[in-house]
Amino acid sequence: MHPHHHAFAFLVLLATSVPAQDLAQKVDAAVAPHMQKALAVGLSVGVAMGSETVAKGYGLADVEFDVPVNGATAFRIGSITKQFTAVLVMKLVEKGLVGLEDPLQKHVPEFATKGKQVTVRQLLDHTSGIKSYTDLGPKWEEKQPLELTHEQLLALVADEPFDFEPGSDWRYNNTGYYLLGVLLEKVTGKSYASLIADEIATPLSMTRTRYDSNVDLIKNRAQGYQFDGETIQNDAPLGMSQPFAAGALLSTGGDLVRWAQAFTSGKVLLPASYERMTTTTVLPNGRDTHYAFGIGRDQFGGKLRLQHGGGINGFNSFLLSLPEVDFHVAVISNSERLSSRRVAEDLAYSVLGLERPKAEDKPTSKELRARLTGAFAIADLSLELEVFEKEDKLMVQAAGQSAFAILWQGEGEFRAAFDPSVKLVFRRDGSSFELHQSGGVFEAKRK
Repeated sequence: MHPHHHAFAFLVLLATSVPAQDLAQKVDAAVAPHMQKALAVGLSVGVAMGSETVAKGYGLADVEFDVPVNGATAFRIGSITKQFTAVLVMKLVEKGLVGLEDPLQKHVPEFATKGKQVTVRQLLDHTSGIKSYTDLGPKWEEKQPLELTHEQLLALVADEPFDFEPGSDWRYNNTGYYLLGVLLEKVTGKSYASLIADEIATPLSMTRTRYDSNVDLIKNRAQGYQFDGETIQNDAPLGMSQPFAAGALLSTGGDLVRWAQAFTSGKVLLPASYERMTTTTVLPNGRDTHYAFGIGRDQFGGKLRLQHGGGINGFNSFLLSLPEVDFHVAVISNSERLSSRRVAEDLAYSVLGLERPKAEDKPTSKELRARLTGAFAIADLSLELEVFEKEDKLMVQAAGQSAFAILWQGEGEFRAAFDPSVKLVFRRDGSSFELHQSGGVFEAKRK
């Protein structure tokens, strides 16, 4: 659960359904170039368009035994888990057992909020200000392999100061979703794993979706891989109690698109709670976070998109829905270095025949470049960035990463030369910019 996982022209679609064979061929063609990359291992892919669904596996589920991935191979999905947690909370809200404005103390009194009032809603939309345990550095990292009790895990953040006053700002927060899992268990008297099984997986026939475990035998489960440079390695050990309601589920591309179809078509929540869960939070300063409850909301190809990614030891995942055209894509990669988001967005562009975003490259003035250069920090990602000038171009360099050029689109908007979907929007005075990347929106403030 890496803390940062974690953010066009649209041709008229004459029909919202494509014959299954055509759809499968389009999916294969879009996935093929990604599977040829050196850092690819295996993928679980689901694409649903109207009544047609393709669910397939590519590459290897286990490199040591040369076992191929198939459509039923279960992969860790990381933070896509959060929308399942949010739905379970909304179901309790529908029953009147939990209120969105209830203080956390009402349901989880053992977690001290240091005299601050934190609401259930602020846990759902990442505005609580509680410190995320995945941002603690070595204090958390040395404990990652262990199975911890709720008490032990929450003790890691008990003495940490809040990042900000509850409700005043936004920062992606795994502790918030962990606490929602504790709340769910307390209010229902059931384990989070059994709530997922009983309320979601079983009723929606998501037969390959469940809580992951380092002890249980789980047939047809993929191994995860990390890379040291170009060298493939088994993923680092992670106690599966730790991601919990913030990121501990296993699923497949096929199950995830089945979920997305049910969720967006109103089969999971009542209309009012679906509306609430998919409405983005706007901060007191007027900034739209583009984030709702466990799900991001933005535009893709001129259409409304609901999306979320996940990153967890050995795996990364991306799920996107374009509800207006009943189109859904889920991709899970068992290589930390092959981006599931890129594969998913490629699938959306090619299956729907969309024009890919192109970046303009307008000439910048000396005055503009001078105004925007300097040192910035993104608190959400604990990341420092330098914006500097080189040969009449603006460059961005994040600490420990290579520099890249940004292309001016007009106003305060720039696009990354290496990937036009990465967008930087500067304030006129250059005091901050918003980084739009992988479906997330992060604020970088001048240091």
